[in-house]
Amino acid sequence: MKKLLTITAAALMAISASAQSEAGSLTWKPNVGFTIASVTGADDDVKDDRGAAVGLTAGVEAMYMINDKFGVATGLNYMGYNIKFKDQDDIIGSNYYFNIPVTANYYVVPGLALKAGLAFNILSTAKYDGKSEVEGYKMKDGYETTFFSVPLGASYEINNFVFDARYSIGVTSASADTDGSLNAFSFTVGYKF
Repeated sequence: MKKLLTITAAALMAISASAQSEAGSLTWKPNVGFTIASVTGADDDVKDDRGAAVGLTAGVEAMYMINDKFGVATGLNYMGYNIKFKDQDDIIGSNYYFNIPVTANYYVVPGLALKAGLAFNILSTAKYDGKSEVEGYKMKDGYETTFFSVPLGASYEINNFVFDARYSIGVTSASADTDGSLNAFSFTVGYKF
């Protein structure tokens, strides 16, 4: 039994060690997943009316390893920030953004990285109940064209697969009408090349 545990531990260490890139390497990682968005900092009547809804996300990320523990990554994601309007028969407001993050990645152990950074978000589409225009009003007019967010999270790599969980905190307003910020939890699975 002791021998089996030793072999299992060695195998897990080898898998983890092979997952992390070496110093000076540049890797690419396409990824797909989901987001769950929320509104904070808005007027109470606005905030209470809006609940979270699931959106989709997909993109690609590049990371350069400065040394064995520290890497810098950037990428381009297409992220859905969906909000449910609870007092309007749970109608979904669906905003999609081009999300450009720059994150610092610190590997606390082989394969496990903590990350933090800054992201620039560019509004692509805005829809309400599946429509981009309602009674002559364009949904995009109710939102800022861009906003900044701070992504914080962690990722785990095994056999080139990367499981990434982040919480993005909106630090500038995404709405043209209120001071509300868009925050989002995202979870993606990617493959590192």
